[in-house]
Amino acid sequence: MTANFISLADEIKGQIRYSVPMSAYTSFRVGGPVDYLAFPEGLEDLQKIIQWCHQKEIHYFILGNGTNLLVRDGGIRGMAISLSRGFLRIEEVERGAAESLILAEAGESLGKLVEFSWKKGLAGLEFSAGIPGTIGGALFMNAGAFHGEMKDVLDCLRLMDAGGKITERRKEEVRFSYRAMELPKGGVILGGKFRLREENGQSVRERVEKTMRLRMSKQPYDLPSAGSVFKNPAQGPAGKFIEAVGLKGYRLGDAQISEKHANFIVNRGRARARDILALIEVARREVFEKKGVWLEMEIQVMGED
Repeated sequence: MTANFISLADEIKGQIRYSVPMSAYTSFRVGGPVDYLAFPEGLEDLQKIIQWCHQKEIHYFILGNGTNLLVRDGGIRGMAISLSRGFLRIEEVERGAAESLILAEAGESLGKLVEFSWKKGLAGLEFSAGIPGTIGGALFMNAGAFHGEMKDVLDCLRLMDAGGKITERRKEEVRFSYRAMELPKGGVILGGKFRLREENGQSVRERVEKTMRLRMSKQPYDLPSAGSVFKNPAQGPAGKFIEAVGLKGYRLGDAQISEKHANFIVNRGRARARDILALIEVARREVFEKKGVWLEMEIQVMGED
């Protein structure tokens, strides 16, 4: 541990840990260590951490709940920053005649925002019920399901740029696409404001619960995974193609294409990142060779072999 690292730890209110196994912070439960893992307690902490990374020429990235991330077995050289301790605010900031504006910070779980909305009698987020991860991660990936996406309910995005400056961008100023958004290099999503319509809270809750039941019936929640591995191509659901080429349940070591949903890979206990990556390539190759469809990754892959 360097003197520079100790100096940064003394300057912030939050916590910084050194050489942390990413297997403890990803839903796949695999991955080697990251050099540094920081937990800023607020904007000032975050600015200092990013400034330090720039000064030391250290790569940094924002770690959400690790639910859409595969870290290679060699780990990550650089700094992972978790907003899970200092960026958790959810509040109603404006109420109109038929709709409300909700501020939600990036470190809180998307599930908490969904719960907040139905308790307030606000509709619009039902499609996202059961999507794991943080609000920041959901915005970055433009998470969606059941014909809805995060961009549909977003009013504006709050960002910190690589220099530590905080800005707010209207939804129209942000370029969203299927399971992605364009984020300025080095930028950090701090949160967003969501425009939701007023409705009977019980009706909203019933739709949330219906969505949850549907997810539970179709997706594997009993084993570690990272959600959908591939984006759905224009030709149809990725899982249908993987199943059609006979790979549902196919296994390499403890990594397995789920028997419940073929677009999920599950860790049956002691899978390594290399097993999961090999399984991904098997699925891609087989679907391309037999169906002529190239599957594009939805999960992010980081780190060294």
